[in-house]
Amino acid sequence: MRLLPAVVVAALVLPVSACSSGAAKCEEAFTAAAMSVAGVASAKWDCNFSFGGGWVRADVVIEATTEDEAIAVMDEALQAFAASPDLEDGWSTPQEYATEDRSIIVGASDVGFNGPPNVGEVREHYGITPG
Repeated sequence: MRLLPAVVVAALVLPVSACSSGAAKCEEAFTAAAMSVAGVASAKWDCNFSFGGGWVRADVVIEATTEDEAIAVMDEALQAFAASPDLEDGWSTPQEYATEDRSIIVGASDVGFNGPPNVGEVREHYGITPG
């Protein structure tokens, strides 16, 4: 009977560790893809996958002087996400992309999506298979 508490603790600890490593992978992969795009000034992700749910939140700051420039940077960032083999299809892309002073804010609806797409939807939209 002494083994039972140890087995229960191990069962509870392992999934949490797995979730945190998935979150770190998500944050690192999204940041790397975003920062590979000219015009992205900074990018920060908060990914949390726990207990069958979770979220992907992002803060992407772009360098642009017009809305058209901002849309072009966002479009390139979406394509970089689609091309990244480290990003999973179900992970959400950012809701918005904004300049530092937030004078220009754009979203995926500006390039034909109905809202923030997940990575799989972006891959389908652009016809990109990660390699």
